Amino acid sequence: GTTITLLNAGRLYLKTGADGLAGKTYVTSGLGGMSGAQAKAAVIAGAVGIIAEINPKAVAKRHEQGWVDEVHEDLDGLLDRIRRAKAAKEAVALAYQGNVVDLWERFVTSDV
Repeated sequence: GTTITLLNAGRLYLKTGADGLAGKTYVTSGLGGMSGAQAKAAVIAGAVGIIAEINPKAVAKRHEQGWVDEVHEDLDGLLDRIRRAKAAKEAVALAYQGNVVDLWERFVTSDV
């Protein structure tokens, strides 16, 4: 259901077509409970998924379970990775171990 929601949002608001969300960035937060599905849905939809989570145990668990592909704690490194993934239209789930507010503030001051 999460994947379908993302794909339909892309079709409705971004006018995406057969490529799904390739080259698009999907940002959300929370990797506890059932939220690993958001990371996997981003990848299935073709997006660069960035999921912020403040709890290191939740990040480690979702990474070990395969729900996220990579874990980043450094915002500069994460932004470089996002740029590369977007340019390559790579479908990947990137966990940011930190506060989503810090992530959003950094997006505002960068070219992401």
